[in-house]
Amino acid sequence: MRKLLLSIIVLVFAVSISAKPRPKDTPKFEQDDQHTLNQWYFAFNHQYFQDELPNDVIITRTLNDDRFMALTFENSEHYHIAINPKYNISTKSERIDLLHEMCHVQMFIENDYQLDDHGSHWQACMHRLANQGAFENLW
Repeated sequence: MRKLLLSIIVLVFAVSISAKPRPKDTPKFEQDDQHTLNQWYFAFNHQYFQDELPNDVIITRTLNDDRFMALTFENSEHYHIAINPKYNISTKSERIDLLHEMCHVQMFIENDYQLDDHGSHWQACMHRLANQGAFENLW
């Protein structure tokens, strides 16, 4: 178990360090539309979170802060997942980031934010996803 968790952490760290923004002239993979992100979210919520995450999460591909591959935040009305298209150059990386951010949504809902937002409870969520096969064929 520890080996799998360590592998996930190393993978996320390695991707975040090695990911470089795509040059503007590089063709982007075919990102269907907003509907695709929502479909993935609803499917993952059902399969891996037992529909416990809110259905009104706003998911966008508009993050332009190059420090982040994706980011989850909340305001008074909704949770938001913002995906950085510069780093998510394939549907596989985008789905991995979506699952990663869904664990953050779960932590927000449970009011379970530790000082480190990638603390033991968030890691347990990622570990559970890995054990359930959520990342199969994605890495």
